[in-house]
Amino acid sequence: MDDSSLEGLRERLAREVAEELEDHPGKRWRCPSGLRSRIVSYARVCRERGEPVRDISRRLGLVESTLARWLRADRAELQAGFRPVSIVAAEECGHAGVGAPLRLITPRGYCVEGLDAQALAFLLRVVG
Repeated sequence: MDDSSLEGLRERLAREVAEELEDHPGKRWRCPSGLRSRIVSYARVCRERGEPVRDISRRLGLVESTLARWLRADRAELQAGFRPVSIVAAEECGHAGVGAPLRLITPRGYCVEGLDAQALAFLLRVVG
C-alpha cells in the first residue's frame, strides 16, 4: 500500500471514528465490527512499517490501549487459524456501488483493488 493510499485510508478512518464518537457521547462506545476490522488492517500495515501503536492511535483518535487490545486479539485469531472477513457496503469503502471494482484486503492489510467478481473469486480460492 503506497503512502498516499495509506494517508487517504487514515483520513477516512479518523473521520469515521470521530463521527461514531460524536454520535455516541459518554464513556461507553462499541466500535462497529466493520470499522474495527478496517482500523486493525490499517494499524497492521503501519506496525509493519515500524510505527508505534501510540502514534497510530493518536492519528485515528483512539485510546492507545484500545487499539493495542484489538491488535492482540487479531493476532490471536490469526495464530489460531481463523481468517477475519468483513463484508461492508460499497459506499462505506468509498465505492459507487453496483458495478464498481472490488477490493480484497488480506488479514495482513495488503490491498488488491480493481477486481471483478471472477478475479476476486479466483484469488479467494488461491489464498483461502
